[in-house]
Amino acid sequence: MAMAETSGPNPVEVGAMYDQFDTMDVLHFGYWEDEDDQTPVAEAADRLTDLVSGRVGAAAGKRLIDVGCGIGTPALRVASRTGAEVVGITVSGKQVERATKSAEAEGLTGQVRFELADAMHMPFPDGSFDSAYALESIIHMDRETALREIARVIRPGGRIVLTDVYDRIPAPEGQPSLMHFLAQAWMMSPLIGRDDYPALAEATGLRLVEATDISEQVLWRTLRMIAQQMRTEQPVLVPDQIVEQIDAGHAGAVPDLPGMLENAQELGCLLVVLERD
Repeated sequence: MAMAETSGPNPVEVGAMYDQFDTMDVLHFGYWEDEDDQTPVAEAADRLTDLVSGRVGAAAGKRLIDVGCGIGTPALRVASRTGAEVVGITVSGKQVERATKSAEAEGLTGQVRFELADAMHMPFPDGSFDSAYALESIIHMDRETALREIARVIRPGGRIVLTDVYDRIPAPEGQPSLMHFLAQAWMMSPLIGRDDYPALAEATGLRLVEATDISEQVLWRTLRMIAQQMRTEQPVLVPDQIVEQIDAGHAGAVPDLPGMLENAQELGCLLVVLERD
């Protein structure tokens, strides 16, 4: 797998990190309508997939690329519900293996396939896909490099729909906040600001269609759900390896991690729609 030279995390190291999370069943954020919505995490994650799928224009006869496909759950859902052909890429070999087995089990082998590939240096000809989507995966990439490459492999008029995490509140001077430390532990690229996407779109030759703040419905509710899981000792959406890094990095200075997650609003989440001319 060829690697692109960027200022973000090393894709091989990101892939190795996700190889460790192979037992997790949900790797994406969920979407909750309001504070009273008690939808389980897996169902809420499907809801966010559907929101993205609708904006990307998934339909029979369309060929889509899932950039950072994880264990394949969104790609399989998009394909089965819309009839679209989906190619998912990830830097995790274990994710490719697991996603491929899931496609076989669901009888979607001819419609969905998964490949080991770096989204910043993809092995596809120009204009190979009608559109692209990326659920939280761009947080591990140099955004400008990734958007240029995604734009290259989609056809004119195609859309790129993604979710991204942005910086809402600067970290305390001299010491990162819990959420900023979580961003480092999860090998995220340097955080962007709330209003950075117009400039990113211009720099990559794309047209910005939408940049909607979905922090409350997605990121903050996901964090509160994680906190609830921690308090009731349920399987948690944040992998054990990440929690261990937080504990080690704070050297016991985080006495109530669930409580801090419940009230954490240092980071926000955007739903972004871009279009290639």
